[in-house]
Amino acid sequence: MLRKNNTTKNLGYTLLEILVYASLLALVIALMANSIASLTRVLITIKGERAVRMSAETALERVVREVRFAETINIGASTFDTHPGTLVLTTIDPFTEAAQTVTFSVSGGRITIQKGAGPLEYLTSNDVTLTNLIFRYITNGTVSKAIRTELTIGGKSFYSTSVLRRSY
Repeated sequence: MLRKNNTTKNLGYTLLEILVYASLLALVIALMANSIASLTRVLITIKGERAVRMSAETALERVVREVRFAETINIGASTFDTHPGTLVLTTIDPFTEAAQTVTFSVSGGRITIQKGAGPLEYLTSNDVTLTNLIFRYITNGTVSKAIRTELTIGGKSFYSTSVLRRSY
């Protein structure tokens, strides 16, 4: 007599198994998409903060350098203690050794520098927004003269102070 085997081989998946696997796959895909979106947001934020920092550092470094090498500050043509500030310096051109005027101001939400009658040069990137530029004139009696520069770019504030040469 032949015995019939009651065990059958499982040749496929049940509907319940397919639903569980599909749910797990959807969960993994959703987690990966969320991770990629978060990483993208972080990278965009870092790129924006870097642009703000680089623009501020570039502008402040240039202001400090020009103030340090300036002969005098044109107080009448400069605008101090208010936004937008304007700073007009008299410097010596290193190539011709002739006196020249250097003007820092704001144009189109960006810090500019103009030497003499030359073209405007932008010191800040067009990717950032300048919301505050203030120059403060600091004197110590009649000898020392300094400029404190305060600027706010992208909601972050930056400061520097520089003393005119031969004024200390």
